[in-house]
Amino acid sequence: MFLYIDIRHICIICSPFQSILYDIIPQSLAMRQTRDFVLLPGDYGRGSSTLRTWIEEKMAEDESRKLGGGGDDDDDKWPAKILVNMSGEEAKAAVLAGDSSLLEANVHILPSDSMVTMDYREDRVRIFVKDGLVVSQPQHG
Repeated sequence: MFLYIDIRHICIICSPFQSILYDIIPQSLAMRQTRDFVLLPGDYGRGSSTLRTWIEEKMAEDESRKLGGGGDDDDDKWPAKILVNMSGEEAKAAVLAGDSSLLEANVHILPSDSMVTMDYREDRVRIFVKDGLVVSQPQHG
């Protein structure tokens, strides 16, 4: 892995075919960077102490997200949320809450042994239930 840092970007070259360019600091921060040269945290090499402070703040934010301490937690919304063993109506409500582009008429609750068409539609979700409980994770289609 190769790391390139300039005053406004970090470019991480993971392999000859993949590189990741991050716009790491806003323009206002770039304009007020100090001219010292310090070791940066997280194996980012060397840079200004202003950049070091900014990286430390962002690393702390990332760590707090990992620990569940903030940020947008999309794991509690469908499709990331597991709906198996929920009631059909609860699962339908979770699907509609997780994808605001879906119409209620296009979210179907069906018995698990139902015959259905094999066409694929992005605007449709089928929820298969047995004894009132969801038996497989609902998906678009």
